Amino acid sequence: MIGRMTFFAIASLAVAGCTSDPETNREIECAGQVLGGAAVGGLIGNQVGSGTGNQIATAVGAGAGAAAGTQVGACQ
Repeated sequence: MIGRMTFFAIASLAVAGCTSDPETNREIECAGQVLGGAAVGGLIGNQVGSGTGNQIATAVGAGAGAAAGTQVGACQ
């Protein structure tokens, strides 16, 4: 899961270098921030609980991280 998120984050940054449209660059940067926030939130949530509680905490952490990612930088 983390490997896939890392791959997509790196791929989005690589694609950002291929365009000269400022609006597209901003959207790609925003997507990277949301994915990064979800990854970090999921990692933090995964440290809580065990079993089903751990899965729920991971999902909630990922959602909260993604929401936080929309509140910074290019997403404004």
